[in-house]
Amino acid sequence: MMSAPILTLGALTDIEVSVNVVVGKARCRISEVLTFAEGVVVPLAASAQAPVELFVNGVAVASGEIVELEDGTLALEILSVRADARAESQNA
Repeated sequence: MMSAPILTLGALTDIEVSVNVVVGKARCRISEVLTFAEGVVVPLAASAQAPVELFVNGVAVASGEIVELEDGTLALEILSVRADARAESQNA
């Protein structure tokens, strides 16, 4: 009987995951959503100076601040990594 190959973390490094940065969130009534149009401002429950959250496949793993790169694109400078996310990656 052949044994199944052992799956290692190295075998997973080429798998793409979804990475999202959440600047802020809002709760709105459906009646408000139906009025959304160009020029409408939707207030977010976040300060402009507050750190933003980094999610990998829907799991919050870090926070940081939005920075502008030399070419004008936006990036996230990671300021802290969630301890529980770091522990999970080291146990994998």
